[in-house]
Amino acid sequence: MNNDSNALIDTLKNNFSTLSSKKVTAGFDGFIDTIIRIIKSKQHGKEPEFFTSINEFGQYIISKSSGNCSIEYEVINTKLGGNMPITSNALGNLGVHVNCIGAFGYPQVRTIFNELSSNCKLYSFTEPGMATAYEFKDGKVIFGEAKALNSIGWDELKNIISLETIIGLFKQCALFCLLNWSEIDTSTDVWKGIVNEVLPAYKKEEKQIAFFDLSDCSKRSSESITEMLLLLKTLNKFTKVILSLNRNEARMIYKIVCDENIPNDFKNICTELFKQLEIDMLVFHSSDKSFVFTNDGITEGESFFIKDPLFSTGAGDNFNAGFIAAQLLVLNAKDSLIFANATAAQYIQSGLSPQQEDMLLFLEQNIKA
Repeated sequence: MNNDSNALIDTLKNNFSTLSSKKVTAGFDGFIDTIIRIIKSKQHGKEPEFFTSINEFGQYIISKSSGNCSIEYEVINTKLGGNMPITSNALGNLGVHVNCIGAFGYPQVRTIFNELSSNCKLYSFTEPGMATAYEFKDGKVIFGEAKALNSIGWDELKNIISLETIIGLFKQCALFCLLNWSEIDTSTDVWKGIVNEVLPAYKKEEKQIAFFDLSDCSKRSSESITEMLLLLKTLNKFTKVILSLNRNEARMIYKIVCDENIPNDFKNICTELFKQLEIDMLVFHSSDKSFVFTNDGITEGESFFIKDPLFSTGAGDNFNAGFIAAQLLVLNAKDSLIFANATAAQYIQSGLSPQQEDMLLFLEQNIKA
């Protein structure tokens, strides 16, 4: 390891304990995920062969378009899901205390959410959505249903979890994160409630950090995305806004904010987006590259290669959790990307969000000299 690598590990060893004094408030989704792989062929006495790519499976479906077909799948796992619960669980494993406002079951919390870190305190307002994630080597396709969650707007939310409670949860945290805007129909209404009724109710000596991840915006209209982005600008008056995007989200936002002719280079895409969005920080993450864009410049990071990933559903959420934890540790942009990519890599490898000792061991073994 080089001196910079040693410095990061020493910083973590000396400062990891401070995460236990940090509080995060997170909202507002919640799902139960079923992870499956689709069987391509079977031979007696042998393990089934699975479809390995989205394109391969798509071409197979197209080939059956003139008739009927039967598809068999294998359930890999059923677990707690949703961007907020997965992110919160990863933060909890790293030692952060997280107040989770979400769809965990109502009036009783579903037992599957007992798997969340003991550092997560749940404030549930409705039933969770259900999602089925079809896993491939090159990505995933998720089918979801969230009827109950989509019916809860700001007025309903503050009637179930009182406005006083919500204000308290936001006031006491060092950072709040609002996740999965795209999949919740009422997200914009809820965000407006935060802007209009929660943030003006208290003052901080320094701006709070506010972290946002939108999830796949493909089904959302240009008008609704534009309205949401204007809300981010309003939120920037109260907070230090960090927006995290993946490949699909970056391209979608660029098409609306900048130009329908989208560049191939994501560094160029996000450079222009950062100029247009008027936020404090833009984070881009993918399976191989990641970037941080601020007024101080652009920082680039590389993902850790995992030869045999267990599954990818939740990898982006673990990246986000790692980046949030790094911000709470006041790491610089370069080290924040290393930390975030290491968090995601361990989740992809084991299916579990890492704890502090796992992070130190992984970084000692994998940071390049």
